[in-house]
Amino acid sequence: MPIGDLANISQLTGLNAVQLISLVVQSANAARTHKRNCRRFAKHLTLISNLLQQLNVPELRDRPETREPLERLEEAIKRGYALVEACGNRSFLYILAMGWSVAYEFKRVQEEIDRCLKIVPLISLVHSKHTAEKLERIEKDQCEYTLEDDDKKVQEIILDRDPSKNHSSVLEKSLSRSYPDLAFTEALEKEKEKLKLELHRSQANLDTTQCEMIHHLLQVTHGVAGCGNEKDYQKQDHDVSYSSKGLTTHDEWNTDLLSCCEEPSLCLRTFFYPCGTFSKVATVAKNRYISSGEACNELMAYSCCLSCCCYTCCVRRKLRQKFHIRGGLCDDFLSHLMCCCCALVQECREVELRLSSLGTEDTKVSPPDCQYMES
Repeated sequence: MPIGDLANISQLTGLNAVQLISLVVQSANAARTHKRNCRRFAKHLTLISNLLQQLNVPELRDRPETREPLERLEEAIKRGYALVEACGNRSFLYILAMGWSVAYEFKRVQEEIDRCLKIVPLISLVHSKHTAEKLERIEKDQCEYTLEDDDKKVQEIILDRDPSKNHSSVLEKSLSRSYPDLAFTEALEKEKEKLKLELHRSQANLDTTQCEMIHHLLQVTHGVAGCGNEKDYQKQDHDVSYSSKGLTTHDEWNTDLLSCCEEPSLCLRTFFYPCGTFSKVATVAKNRYISSGEACNELMAYSCCLSCCCYTCCVRRKLRQKFHIRGGLCDDFLSHLMCCCCALVQECREVELRLSSLGTEDTKVSPPDCQYMES
């Protein structure tokens, strides 16, 4: 789950660990969601800051045996800062919908920071009893990151896909608390803008599951606003609509298996370099970026045991399941056994058409942007 990225925290370059922790504490106080988790995380980092202030951080950076571990500690704190910033600046509804994933990220980042801290041979540098006591306090401070009861209730409401239930009043109160300085209509518009940014991030990462969830959250904001009909909503949010003229959303492939010659350039590229096309399909099917080199290695490895078609048809099956396309394992296997090049072209065209229907400006599949955090 991508939460924060390096592009948003480039201004942190050159700051030491103590300065970074100070920024985390400030951001935690301004968090809109996961307030308790942010403050627990900031409190834990404050214990580390107190220890580092007792030591001489510039001196630690000058020592070759502590420079690299300290730099790793600072990178881990930056990831923590990105997480806390996301709870304050990114879409309130999106972060709330992610729920336990965000709580898990807090736990994971804290464990990484504590692990980096242990690598730094602090005790060999300072043999004071006071320092040992602070290290012991940090080790014992194992925070439990969870969801508050109010957040759980709102999360259940915004993820409820039953349109017959009216939760507008609860969501209105929740949004008003999240944006205390704005009128409700202004807060709602701001939330829509942030959700559209989240949608573009998910599209860049080729994460169709996240796209579907964010589209649902946009519909939730429309329901809370209570303005216009569905046709007006699709016109207003045209750039994030999932429907596209001439495309089917479910059940069938948008192109035939033997219509690969309709795109001669893609057909030729796939014939002479199938790994490139397969990597694009596998990236979406497996929901993680797969380079052409990795795809080539996997195809060669499975070819050695005469099961290359079995592997590629399994990827085709995953793609069908992701897009809810009708078919079976036998059909997938025969498609790749008899017409492997045609099947790859069909799958690549399907991916591009589906991403186009999600509102992506550039429908060609490309590697996802480097995310600061992995899901």
